[in-house]
Amino acid sequence: MAAQRPKRTAAPSPKRILLATDFSPYADTALRWADAVSKAFGAKLIIVHALDLTLGGLAGLAPEVAAFPVADQLVDRLREEAKKEMAHLAKRLPRAQTVIREGPPRSTLPQVASEVRADLIVVGTQGRTGLAHMLIGSVAEHLVRHSRIPVLTVRLAEPA
Repeated sequence: MAAQRPKRTAAPSPKRILLATDFSPYADTALRWADAVSKAFGAKLIIVHALDLTLGGLAGLAPEVAAFPVADQLVDRLREEAKKEMAHLAKRLPRAQTVIREGPPRSTLPQVASEVRADLIVVGTQGRTGLAHMLIGSVAEHLVRHSRIPVLTVRLAEPA
């Protein structure tokens, strides 16, 4: 009996690509990839920044510190900086939609991807290993492991 050939399916063709950004050089490299892929497929590009204002996202501020007015000022400044950075990206890529959402990136990014019906997530990665990876974790790795849609991870090229 001859083995059955797998059915051929149409090549993937993303229509909406979500780029996760933290405004770092790693995210900038991912931005270039997301832009190229979106152009190649004629896909809409949605740039998303998850502004993590949880205690963990604010570098582990103790709860008693969060009660001080200075913490409110810090949060306001973080919001303003995120808006400024996103406006800069919007100028670079005027055809892209930009979204800033408050919340931890691990839960916020998949939620936004679902809301905008993204077909692909593009995210930069630092490629941490060992203790740094265990302590800091990796949003990119979390997305790869838990996303219901494909995730393209882009690592910053090291200088030759």
